[in-house]
Amino acid sequence: MRKNFFGIFVINLSLFFLLTPALASAHHARDVLGEATDSSLLSLPATSEGPGLILPDSPIFFLDELKQNFRLFLAFTAEQKAKVRSAVAGERLAELQFMLAKDSTNGIRVALQGVSDNLKRASLDLSEARLKGKDVKLLAKSTNDSIKEKLKKLSVLEESATGEMKAQVKAAREALKIAKVEVEDSLSEDELENEIEDDLENEIEDHVRIASDSSRGLEHAIDVLSKLASQAALKEQTRREEALRHAIEVKNEALRRQHERLLEIEERKQRELLKVREEASDQAREAILKSREAALRFQESQKKADEIKSQSGSSGSNSQEGSSSSGSSESENSGSGSSNSGSDRSGSNSGEN
Repeated sequence: MRKNFFGIFVINLSLFFLLTPALASAHHARDVLGEATDSSLLSLPATSEGPGLILPDSPIFFLDELKQNFRLFLAFTAEQKAKVRSAVAGERLAELQFMLAKDSTNGIRVALQGVSDNLKRASLDLSEARLKGKDVKLLAKSTNDSIKEKLKKLSVLEESATGEMKAQVKAAREALKIAKVEVEDSLSEDELENEIEDDLENEIEDHVRIASDSSRGLEHAIDVLSKLASQAALKEQTRREEALRHAIEVKNEALRRQHERLLEIEERKQRELLKVREEASDQAREAILKSREAALRFQESQKKADEIKSQSGSSGSNSQEGSSSSGSSESENSGSGSSNSGSDRSGSNSGEN
């Protein structure tokens, strides 16, 4: 009995010494890197689309994919395929909310990939239809609006996520940005200019947010390293203290460079935005100038038309006067002729008598 008790004691003691360093290391990593987000605590804003009948974490989810492929098989044109893919992307985004609530890692990955892949292919279908000469401006606008809505919702999710979850959401958002650029090529000129300006502003906001998150992460790491440096000083670990102080200096330098990089990015984006607006203003001025020139040409042609009308009216009045004078002379000549014939007849009568 004592041997069994002694054996159990030795095993527990061994496990204690084996697990203690691992727990300490995990605690240290959590202090420096921060807590990983529990996906069940995350949520998406409400979506306009609903989920499919079979969720991504189901073992029979392949049936839903078969249904999607059948819908694409029945879509004979590129425009119809783009509509189907956009609808499927909406379903996947709605399903992502359920996967977050269930804390299903694989389901979250499948849902995010479904959103990005389907919208990417929808953008390619739109480009194919446009290159074939089809008018897809209305479909491009609806698809672009759908992508913008999903980008906003994923942005909210990215802000609250950390670790691997944050990286997955960020990758999905980057894929949607690429798809959005592809769709914008099929928009009208006015809508394209507006979308370019919006994209620049959103890109600036993203860089500001990323820089802010990085700054908070660096500040947290610096605080942890400072505490460790204080502990090292108390323990008189000179070498460790110097190494930690050096690490703090490196982190501070990285933070300073991050802020400088943020300012450079914002200045560059502002210059690009100003350039786009100046080009739009120049085009507007050129259009106004052309419209003024067209108005002047119209006035000149109208003036010439009025002159031609006035000339034709004066020539008509002259012709009427000429005809009236000729008529009066003819009547006078006929009257004199009749009087002469009368005198001739009277002379002949007197001779006969």
